[in-house]
Formats: sequence, structure tokens, C-alpha cells
Amino acid sequence: MDRKISLDLAHQHYYLHIPSAQQQALFRCVFAYDALLSSLEQHPDIDLYGYCLFPDGLHLLVLSHKAPSQWLESWLMNYNQWHQETSNETGYLFDDENIHQVLIQPKHLSKTLRHIHYLPIQRKLCSSPEQFLYSSYHDYTGTQNTGVNTDTILAILSPHYGQRLRRFHDFMAVANTENTSIFCTGNHDYYLAYADAHYLLQARSSYQTKLNSTNESEHLIIWQRCVQCLVETSELDIEYWLGQQRHHSLPDAHYLLAWLFTHVAKGPLYIAAKQLGIDETTLTLKINSIHIHHPAKYLRYIERSWKTATV
Repeated sequence: MDRKISLDLAHQHYYLHIPSAQQQALFRCVFAYDALLSSLEQHPDIDLYGYCLFPDGLHLLVLSHKAPSQWLESWLMNYNQWHQETSNETGYLFDDENIHQVLIQPKHLSKTLRHIHYLPIQRKLCSSPEQFLYSSYHDYTGTQNTGVNTDTILAILSPHYGQRLRRFHDFMAVANTENTSIFCTGNHDYYLAYADAHYLLQARSSYQTKLNSTNESEHLIIWQRCVQCLVETSELDIEYWLGQQRHHSLPDAHYLLAWLFTHVAKGPLYIAAKQLGIDETTLTLKINSIHIHHPAKYLRYIERSWKTATV
């Protein structure tokens, strides 16, 4: 298959490869590395098990307590905003379309971590993992502490606490024997997952989908309320908010409406796409860039206006 299905499940381990857009530099200074790692350490929805940070991409191994779709996008946006504020640069840093989100079965965690630590060698940046500064290798050897949860994988390598460091060195001394592409595409024919078929079946069957009894007419009522809220809190007519006309002071008014409907009013994306006559992929990208083009203060004002109107 050309495109495998990316599993989006809670309480699962994931290997995430997040490339930069158009080879942009993700880190302009050493403080940028610290800022990103600090945001991962403090994030309530994940445990960080390993990482390797390059100027053109992030490689992360995490335990995701929620489905990645519920935290990954907002986390990337928050770092992007920090980057803009500190570097005075504009634009979105990450290539969302080419993010690899590979589900990892727990028994493959140690091999995935070794793959991540050997990436600098594959890129010919160093000759051994300990020579590369921006990886979790140094957390596992105890020479740094960047918020990585090392206990889980060290316990897999050795049940005896006193032998774990030596066992880690021995394990890392042997280069990967697996095909490296397996960590980016998985070993399953249909899913982006490095796991046994039985494990995938259990993971998917435990995914409880909530029945949504809200019909489309109720979503359309919320859509109309969003439109009315924006018309009342601005000097723009409804045609501008619906994208039927463009106003010079707010040419992306219709994308602001879509952001309000999906992110604040929690309406489904397909309703916004249908009402505006825009495909969902394009609309998602435009919504994601709203924080880039509008100050946070203005967005908070719109959010407060909506909440006040619906009280």
C-alpha cells in the first residue's frame, strides 16, 4: 500500500518522526532545545521515553495517555509560537503532512530506542551515540536529566537494578540488525505499527468509540450561533465571515469562523468544510495557522465573546 493507516489510540507507545517544513531550522539556539524538551517533560498527556533532535526534524518515543490527535497538534503550535516570539520569524515550522506516527508494541520499545539513538550515526554526524549531544542517550547513562522516563526500558533490558546501566551499554553497543524502514512504516501491511497482529487486534478492540447522538441539524444551529457571534463582535457583515467576500482588514475571516466552530464550539470539521465549500485538508491547515496570523489576545477575545453569548 502507498499509504498505511495511522492508528490514533490512547494508552499506547508511539514513535513520532516530525520533519520541519521546507528544511526550516527548528532550533535557532541551544535554548530552543531546552524549551522544547521542557515542554515535553511538563506535558500531562505523555511520558517521554526517548528522543533525538535534529535541526530539520524531531524523533520521539512516547507513551501517549491520550490519542496523539488530542495533543500533538496543539503542542507543535505552542512550540511554533514560542519560536516566533523568540526569533521574530513568521511561518509554520513543521511538515504536518509527512509526520510518521508509528504505534510500537511494548516489547519493541528497546529496539526502537536504539534506532533513535543511532540516527546521528546514520546521518554521519558522529561515530557513536554518546557523541551526539541532543539525544536521550545521555539520560540513560545518567549524565543528564531532560525529563526522560528511563525506568521502563531499562527494566526491559534487565530486571536487576544494579545491572541496568551495564546492560544498556551492552545493548547500545550492537547496531541495529532490523531494517530501519520498519521504524518509520511499521511491519504491518495496513497499519503504521511495529507490532504483532494479535497485539494490534487487542489494541483496536479496546478503543471505545463514543456514540455521537448529535445530528447535523444541531451542528448547523451551533454554526449559525458562531456566525452571529462574530458578526455582533465585529464590524464585518456576514458575507465576509462566510467567505463570500474578502475584507482588506480581515481577509481570512472565514477561517477564523472555522476555528471558532471547531476549536471553541467543538463542532465537527466536516460541517465547517461543507458550509464554506473548502476541502477538509485545506481547512485544517488554515485553522492550524490561525495562531500564526492573529495575536493570542485577539483569539482569547473571540473565545470569551462566544462563551458569553452562550451562557
